[in-house]
Amino acid sequence: MPVPDETGFTAGELSDAVAAGRGRRTELSPSFRDWIRPPDLMVGAVHPELMRVYFEQTIVLGTTLFTLPDAEVVAEGVIFLDGAAQYCNQLNTFAVSQEAGYRAQAARRATLRRVEIAEPVVLLAGTGHQMYGHWLVDFLPKFFLLDRAGHDITRLRYLLPTDTPDFARVWLGLLGIGADRIFAYDRERDRLACRELLVPTTLRFAGRASPLMREARRFLMRRVFPPPRWRLGRRRPPAGTRRLLISRSDNADTRNRRTLRERAELEARALARGYEIVRPERLSVPEQIALFRSAETIVGEYGSGLHGSLFAPSGATVVSLRDNGLELGFLQSSIDHTLGHASGYVFGTARDAQGFFSVPPPDIDLAFDWIDARGLR
Repeated sequence: MPVPDETGFTAGELSDAVAAGRGRRTELSPSFRDWIRPPDLMVGAVHPELMRVYFEQTIVLGTTLFTLPDAEVVAEGVIFLDGAAQYCNQLNTFAVSQEAGYRAQAARRATLRRVEIAEPVVLLAGTGHQMYGHWLVDFLPKFFLLDRAGHDITRLRYLLPTDTPDFARVWLGLLGIGADRIFAYDRERDRLACRELLVPTTLRFAGRASPLMREARRFLMRRVFPPPRWRLGRRRPPAGTRRLLISRSDNADTRNRRTLRERAELEARALARGYEIVRPERLSVPEQIALFRSAETIVGEYGSGLHGSLFAPSGATVVSLRDNGLELGFLQSSIDHTLGHASGYVFGTARDAQGFFSVPPPDIDLAFDWIDARGLR
């Protein structure tokens, strides 16, 4: 059992608690070690430490469904077992980065309104529950794991903070999850006492995506676009043909903290080469899915908009423009390579205090030239 520190705070690793008998786990895929595939394109302000961080990601964690009796949930998805906060590597919650937040939740836990939930419920969301990109790569693939574990996802109930954006509820509706299947709660006021809590892990660990991401994509697409019953045989999905420049939104609701100074130059160069400039946040969720399903090439600033490549056909090319800081990670290329896409980066300068970074226009042109050359092969 975890031992309280001098302040009374108690925390541990969820896997250890379950191994000690505090629940059970259903293993859905194994962990393994594998060298990460290099980017297909890498130009700009690259430095040695950046590449060290890229290539040191050699572990792909397995996926699991935890079943936890008598568990508590606070905030957007912090788990407590017998008063101890639970970190979990497979949920991308780590003491090194989240201890301060967990301590704050533990300190206020006794003051929260206790809400008892007698029926089994699923912990679906978590950190980043208001960001579209986290729903695409972290939360929606959990439905695939629940299905893989033998559950009918339409019959389960799901915890969801009341301040979850509408797009998440739209996605749930597309997947057949009715409004009556959602248990909404106030993450600032409530402490959920769950008789049985189901916790599917994510399909990515930091910047490494599980190979199951490809199957999860297929599962989500079949739920949203079920194949006609009369179709005989298996038809290969049509190849994409559209060249898209994903315009980074300045909408405050996107939590955008990064801005390319040369955004106007990027868009002008893209237009000159026949790209469509699109703003996915102005489209409905079905329209966004259709947009990315039609894409041959996707270019844009690193962020949630590019994570829509999850729905692009195999063989698409994805290029991200980003700063050269270490904290941003490389999840985009890991997802793309798992899905069969070519994927690369144009690295700019470090971000300044206001979040701006720069990419020289010649580097932007080089990226477009590289994409054009790929199309000639």
